[in-house]
Amino acid sequence: MSDHRDEQPKKASFEIPPPPVPEEQLAGTMDADVVVVGEGLAGLCAALSARQTGAKVRIVTASARPVGRGGSVFAAYSRVMAAQGLPREDLSDFLLEEFAANSFQVDQRKWYTLLDRSEEAMNWLIGILEPEGIEVVLEDANRDDRHSPTWQPPGTHAFAGKGITRAGTGISLALEALEKAFLAAGGEVLHSAPAKYLEKKNGRVCAVVVRAANGEYLRLRARKGVILATGDFSANKEMMAKYCPQYAPEFTADGENYDVGFAVRGLYRGEGQQMALWAGAAWQRTWPCAVMIQGSRLGTSQPYGSHRGLRLNRRGERYCNEDMNGAYTALTTLREPGGQAYAVWGSNYARETIFRAHGGRREGPDLGPEQVLKTWEEQVSEGRLVKGDSVEAVAEALGLPVRETLETVRRYNELCRAGFDADFHKKSKYLQEIREAPFYGCSLSDRLFFTVLGGPRTNHRMQVCDSDDEPIPGLWCAGSMVGDMYANCYNFRIPGQNYGASLTFGYLTGKRAAE
Repeated sequence: MSDHRDEQPKKASFEIPPPPVPEEQLAGTMDADVVVVGEGLAGLCAALSARQTGAKVRIVTASARPVGRGGSVFAAYSRVMAAQGLPREDLSDFLLEEFAANSFQVDQRKWYTLLDRSEEAMNWLIGILEPEGIEVVLEDANRDDRHSPTWQPPGTHAFAGKGITRAGTGISLALEALEKAFLAAGGEVLHSAPAKYLEKKNGRVCAVVVRAANGEYLRLRARKGVILATGDFSANKEMMAKYCPQYAPEFTADGENYDVGFAVRGLYRGEGQQMALWAGAAWQRTWPCAVMIQGSRLGTSQPYGSHRGLRLNRRGERYCNEDMNGAYTALTTLREPGGQAYAVWGSNYARETIFRAHGGRREGPDLGPEQVLKTWEEQVSEGRLVKGDSVEAVAEALGLPVRETLETVRRYNELCRAGFDADFHKKSKYLQEIREAPFYGCSLSDRLFFTVLGGPRTNHRMQVCDSDDEPIPGLWCAGSMVGDMYANCYNFRIPGQNYGASLTFGYLTGKRAAE
């Protein structure tokens, strides 16, 4: 009779390495000091940094071009910030708040490295972009009480030029400039060549086997090491079920497309994470992996906020303190019946609240009441908002129970007039009465799932580690696949933090690998 306690858990299919390509099927071998797998921001920064440090570097990438999404990149300080007269912020308390929001399940050394070294990395990037005519600007962020969960520190950089003016959308400008600088420095890029697995010799990662665009297999030897920077695993249903099960049903994929830029769906299949596991890496300690999620911005007054007035569930009940940003809005909505939530407000909200647009430049002009009302009217015509001469009409249009909704609005208005939220203790300055017609309402149930963050166990030097926390010689990683960087959810309290980490750790890891 077998003892089931001695049985090993069944491995998932993605944990089983493929058979090696027979030597006779390898069309050739290419040599380098450092091989970087992936050509996003982290991969390009690592490759260029390693090349500038004196290493011979090759990039291999499944994509046909550099690929990125968005364009918000955080650094704690930079010469752009200095030129605008911004003081250096002491973010010590803020980081502790973020550690608490992450349940202290993150590797604090990574966060403090980002805080301490991001200025150096950003100034390095600025020096690459400005000669190319690319303007580095500061993106507007939420402005609020410092310890509010919606307050965001300054330092979100963005790129403008070549027809791109909206902050937070110009990552392609940075990627193109980085690739140009890398090639000019003597680096080489092999496009449309997905990596298949890593090779080890005497315990050290020494090569990557790739399938070239013509279907042939090539071996890329790496004398000093390999840096994996292949993005997320959100399009791999099996990996999602194991490492991020609560959000697995929310991600969809539409085939294998390594060239997709901004997309709200599953992107990549975790090839880099799998290669690391096959090479002996342990998975990160933090479980489950953190999801990057954003809630509805309809009716919001802050660039990364969500509607701060009255929110109701489908029963017409108020269910939360509305002082939160978009990511937390999505999570609280998911907890309500049917994962549904709604907002109701009056026209007076446009005059009694300061509104700022998403994608503007720091300290840009506020939106006037006329602009806000115009936006709401446009959204009504698009079917995104509903409008009525009475709260009752808005409730009916939203499909909410009218009697319960009217009672909730009555109670909320009573709290607003009293200037004290006895139900959820929201700050009094956010209590705007639902008073003047026309009235508006919307569903807050839409939620955007961008990516899943995490992967192989990674120390603060970006070395990939085994189950004993020992670095695997010759193997690093950077970007979204770094383990133990985030927990719970990516909450957007630091806009561009993930790209800031991709820049900073890519830059530092390239140097380390080259040295």
